[in-house]
Amino acid sequence: MSSLTSTLMFPLRRSAAASGALALAALGVLGGAHPAAAGTNGQQIVFHDSRGTVWSVRIKGTNQDGQYAEQCFNTNHTDTCLSGWWWKGRINVTGYTAGECTSGAPIAYIGEVDVPTYQANSDWFRVSG
Repeated sequence: MSSLTSTLMFPLRRSAAASGALALAALGVLGGAHPAAAGTNGQQIVFHDSRGTVWSVRIKGTNQDGQYAEQCFNTNHTDTCLSGWWWKGRINVTGYTAGECTSGAPIAYIGEVDVPTYQANSDWFRVSG
């Protein structure tokens, strides 16, 4: 490789590397996981099974992005952290006597619960049923 070719290629490589690093940094900021920032824009749910008979719960409502979301969670008959899902505003909670919210009859329409968008000391909101 001639010194002229070498001199021209190294700045191009550095420029391409810098552009790639800048693009990755932008993706990290713009495409980052929403739940990491949701502590001030929604809460995760801790479900408290006050009956001792709830095997799963279905939650329907608004997520941290303001979109409708619905998810079934299996429970352990005591306190279950329903992590990875962030809720805000009014949610609907139904308990089931079997796992996966599909087999077994719903045992209770636990009700509608208002989940705060923000809590000063926690990202977890307790729901009992």
